[in-house]
Amino acid sequence: MLVVYPEAVWYTYVDREDIDEIISEHLQQDRVVERLKI
Repeated sequence: MLVVYPEAVWYTYVDREDIDEIISEHLQQDRVVERLKI
């Protein structure tokens, strides 16, 4: 599991590609990755 603050969005991930997607979408572009959101 991974939590992004200050929004407190919880994510689940399977592999490195999922983590890369969370970084590029949520952290860099401020878009929640709905398919990985818990």
